[in-house]
Amino acid sequence: MPFIYATTIALFATFGSTALAETISGTASVIDDDTFEIHGERIRLNAIDAIKSGQQCFLPEGKVWSCGRDAAFALSDKIGRRVLECRVKDIDRYDR
Repeated sequence: MPFIYATTIALFATFGSTALAETISGTASVIDDDTFEIHGERIRLNAIDAIKSGQQCFLPEGKVWSCGRDAAFALSDKIGRRVLECRVKDIDRYDR
């Protein structure tokens, strides 16, 4: 699967108290596998239902794997220190 690298990544997301703004941009800090924060605003990726950071999975041989933690790390690695630009799509029940 090809990856697109750019100085700005546009993401459709939801966010809370800045709901009247059309976009928010900045460097993000990952909270978990589908949520990050920019300038104090919690932003959830729209239409993503991902495992939570504390969730564990089982490998075929029965070994426990911290798949939720790895998912959060994968999002953090993907975003890196790039500036993100997010457009309001909706506000979820947690005001994100």
